Amino acid sequence: MAYLTCPDCRMPNSAADDSPQFMCLSCYAQIVFYTCGECSFRQAIPQRWQNAFTCGKCDAMVVIPRTRSYALSTKARDVQGYGYQYPKML
Repeated sequence: MAYLTCPDCRMPNSAADDSPQFMCLSCYAQIVFYTCGECSFRQAIPQRWQNAFTCGKCDAMVVIPRTRSYALSTKARDVQGYGYQYPKML
């Protein structure tokens, strides 16, 4: 069981280790997992983000593909942090 922080409300949640996504039990956001192509940082982001997000480690823009493939998604046990909206607001 992986214990992850929701990128929206920052509340801790549990998710199955092999899960490619989870629903936050606090704010009901659907959270998915992606890997940055620049630095390979594995992160959680809200599913409602459609085009791109900012990597939580290297601040690079990560383009979200139109079709989200289960085979290419990061698993919950591998998540290292969370991404930010693009462009990143300070």
